[in-house]
Amino acid sequence: MPAPSPDVNTRRLSLEGAPNVRDLGGYRTRDGRTTRWRKLFRGGRLSNLSDLDQRLLNDFEIKVICDFRNAHEYQLDMTKLSAQSAAVIHNLSISPGNQHDIIEISNIRASEMATWMIQINRELALNHCQIYRKMFELLLNIDDGAFMFHCSAGKDRTGFAAALILSALDVPRDVVMEDYLLTSQYYPPAGELEYLSNKYAADKPNVDPDLFATLTSTRPEFLEAAFAAIDENYDSIDEYLEQAIGLSAELRERLKRQYVE
Repeated sequence: MPAPSPDVNTRRLSLEGAPNVRDLGGYRTRDGRTTRWRKLFRGGRLSNLSDLDQRLLNDFEIKVICDFRNAHEYQLDMTKLSAQSAAVIHNLSISPGNQHDIIEISNIRASEMATWMIQINRELALNHCQIYRKMFELLLNIDDGAFMFHCSAGKDRTGFAAALILSALDVPRDVVMEDYLLTSQYYPPAGELEYLSNKYAADKPNVDPDLFATLTSTRPEFLEAAFAAIDENYDSIDEYLEQAIGLSAELRERLKRQYVE
């Protein structure tokens, strides 16, 4: 069965085997332009793609995939692409925010999870700049085709990555937050809480189900914590992007030429 033709202006990609996959096109920038459709994709794990999913992703001509999952997650759920895919996968491992470390290393209670998620987002902004710097290097080096980035849920590590990309393209912060909060509509998908419970049942048979509910939630205060960490340590998001992420004014203009119209 052939893959359906992609709807040019559809934000969510309704893939059968991947959660929370969507397009970053169509967002208005400060100068009145818009981010390009079908060039920037964010999502969750790609380990269970159906044949139809794989053909659809091939239609988007994705050339680079950045996977923010750590080695444990990566080996547990290997990315599944078709033999025809031209995408090169780069595993840019980030540990804060992955479900395994939170549940296995931190013996936290469900009531403490929201505080942990706030701290994790601060860590993403302050302690993982080199990873996100590498992401932008890969993003800038695509001559043609699309770029995709993901983690397990496409929520925190990916959410902050999307916030950085949109901010670098001069999308206002309130719109960046709107994109972040779309995850609450698309994640967790049906069966995800059961997936997490089964995934950790052997090592953590008595995990409070409410912990998973908070872990999979998307709240404004999570991303706000990342921005607050930036605001506390830098004069502006522009200074952070230049000094911490390595995006000079010249590189930002180049990025806009590639991903804004």
